[in-house]
Amino acid sequence: MNNRLLSDKPEAVISMKTKKIIKTASEDNKLIKGYGLTQRLNTLIEITLQIDSVGSRAEIYDILRKESKWLMEFDVLSLAYLSPVRSFYSIVTLSPIADATGLNETYFSVEEGLPGWVIRNQSPVICNAKKCVGHSNSVEGKFEEFGIKSFLAVPIRSGQDQVGALIFASVNEDNYTEDDLVIAQLYGLQIAVSLKNTNFVEDAKKRITQIESTNEISKILNSTLDIDDLLVSTAEAIQQNFNYFDVTLFLLSEENSELLLKAHSGNYLDLLPGEYRQNIGEGIIGWVAEQGEYILANDVSQDPRYKSIENHNTRSELALPIKVGAMLVGVLNIEDKKLFAFDEMDVLVLQTLCDQIASAIANAKLYEEIKLANQKLTELDSLKSEFISIVSHDFRSPLSSIILAGKALLKNEDIQNNPRFKEYMQLIVTQANRLNQLAEDTLSITRIESGQVSIAFKVVNVERLIQDALVSVRTSNRHTITYNIDPNASFIKGDHPKLRQVVQNLLSNAIKYSPAGGKVTINVVEQDGDEILFIISDEGIGIKSEYQDKLFQKFSRVDEPDSKHIKGTGLGLWICREIIEAHKGKIWIESEYGKGSTFKFTIKKSDS
Repeated sequence: MNNRLLSDKPEAVISMKTKKIIKTASEDNKLIKGYGLTQRLNTLIEITLQIDSVGSRAEIYDILRKESKWLMEFDVLSLAYLSPVRSFYSIVTLSPIADATGLNETYFSVEEGLPGWVIRNQSPVICNAKKCVGHSNSVEGKFEEFGIKSFLAVPIRSGQDQVGALIFASVNEDNYTEDDLVIAQLYGLQIAVSLKNTNFVEDAKKRITQIESTNEISKILNSTLDIDDLLVSTAEAIQQNFNYFDVTLFLLSEENSELLLKAHSGNYLDLLPGEYRQNIGEGIIGWVAEQGEYILANDVSQDPRYKSIENHNTRSELALPIKVGAMLVGVLNIEDKKLFAFDEMDVLVLQTLCDQIASAIANAKLYEEIKLANQKLTELDSLKSEFISIVSHDFRSPLSSIILAGKALLKNEDIQNNPRFKEYMQLIVTQANRLNQLAEDTLSITRIESGQVSIAFKVVNVERLIQDALVSVRTSNRHTITYNIDPNASFIKGDHPKLRQVVQNLLSNAIKYSPAGGKVTINVVEQDGDEILFIISDEGIGIKSEYQDKLFQKFSRVDEPDSKHIKGTGLGLWICREIIEAHKGKIWIESEYGKGSTFKFTIKKSDS
């Protein structure tokens, strides 16, 4: 027997539970005989302290692999770990010969093999190879191929909680004694306690990681409205953050007849074609799509719905529906090569993610629909603008001819001498001018709305600008129009034709809304060094404060008894605002009802 002594180990570091076990064992003369067993108990305490100090299952396994040789003579050491559903166990190999059998992480039914018998009956066993209870060629037979002739197996449990079984094996026949059995049972008890504690900690860490990962994936889902990018990023995030073996995302086809693979991340990436399709009702994924319910298959070999795919060594599969309301839109599928890879907490977390994926997909689809609709509207708007532009141009050409002919006839002596003819001819010219202005305003709106207005910035003479605007405005002898220009405000930087249209519109409004004999004034002054301020005032009816904010809106008109008889489209001031803002200036009104209005706008001063 190969033993290692523990000398002068401080009593304070020995756990109370271990002391109690040792005391009970020491008092039973049938179990403890001689000084050699006491030495091994001291060694057990030392190994126990090491196991107590670690925080993961992998670290426990590492200690068992390194330190168990000081406690027991063996050629094979392995651990049978009971699955959460209690119907399977997996082999954990902890020695070189055990590793060589290829049984590590292999699953067996609790009805099979010596470990299964020990787990079912919760009883220790010492036996020779061929005479072991529950003997299985798939388990013990693998060890026998390497010359193993005797076994010692004990249950690993803490109270009523079963963890699995611990198996020692030797190439020697009748290798194990009653003393070995006592040591192995105590060893199994301590391993059970430590595994139970570390499982609790690891499970808690896993849940925290899942919650944190869910938050990270939520950010990804909210970061894009492109469905393809959204699904690919989500599949990668789920697979990497949750450390799943393989993750696929399917969407329902437009015909609702099959599932289309849209995103894939994991170990089967090269084994599944990107255009892979699966019929509704076929396989686990198809069943989930058909029934709208999740499937947790921790042993796919026992699930008749599982569809085997070439080169896939899937043992566990979890598939969940992705729904928008009650309507299924896709399936999230997770696969693993281990049995019992998933639990109900995985289901809960992934169901939450499926709800978020569904919401993101719905938003992305709505965005696509809006984008498509907007594209169609843009095309229609372009056609409308082109149509209006053609019509406005075609209107203006004959209207210009009518206006010119009408003005020429008004100068005819026969017309001048016939008041009735003169009145009719003046009406023709006036209404033709109105139609011409409407066509010009309509054309301006079309260009502004379609973004076709370009500002040709040049040096503009302010006095020339005002004079050109006055020529275009229909005035009468009943109005007085004056202007005054600050010598420091003689030149501005802008587009002469468009600014003329602004001044012309403001002057036309001032005249239309002023009573007979009213005075209209234009003042141009320097402001803040680099800006020129235009001030156009009238002595008209004025505008109430509640209407002033709406004046510069399209088709907006003041609905007052005093102004209902005044003709207009409500487009002029909106056009003025668009032109001034295109010049990086501002336009506003100051008015008092019954006393007149003042319109002001700013334009950048010319550098020259």
